[in-house]
Amino acid sequence: MKKLAVVAAVAFAGACAGPKPTPAPACETGPTWTCGQSGPCQDADGKGKLCATGIADNVSSYALGMETASTRARVAMGAVIKTKVDGFTRAVQDSMSKAGQGEESIQKIGSVAQSVVEQTLFGVTIPRTHFNKEMKVFFAQAVVDPKALLDALKGMKQVGTLTEEIKAEIDRRAESLVSEWVGERERVAP
Repeated sequence: MKKLAVVAAVAFAGACAGPKPTPAPACETGPTWTCGQSGPCQDADGKGKLCATGIADNVSSYALGMETASTRARVAMGAVIKTKVDGFTRAVQDSMSKAGQGEESIQKIGSVAQSVVEQTLFGVTIPRTHFNKEMKVFFAQAVVDPKALLDALKGMKQVGTLTEEIKAEIDRRAESLVSEWVGERERVAP
């Protein structure tokens, strides 16, 4: 009976103590950039650039943890760039089709899209890394200058025999896409 009373008292004391505080996410205890999403950089150093953050945890080796976080940052950047380029490419192909451009030119634009992504990713750097010692979480930030994406998109004008109208549309759409992406910073900034 005494054992039951002790167990009940310990359980009651634990219940009265309230819930255990939940630790802050690893990014909240590190530099501001570690909480960033893929998109416009939110810090002053990255103004006008595009960022993505990679995270790795449960990695015992410091070098491997940083390498994993860096790779994940590049993958996150690649996914966003690929999505942007795919949307851009479909819109240009649609315009080309409506303008009566040949099927061969339309297909070439689609084929060039992958090289645009690769060309843009070639310009990605990892300027920052951080290790949260308390939570054992690694962070890396991938950064690309949007000019690299803009130049790669405008390079699509060299494909096939495009009309001047389509070339002008490629320029306009490329500038609009990059401006919108960079402009997201102002919409989400506090």
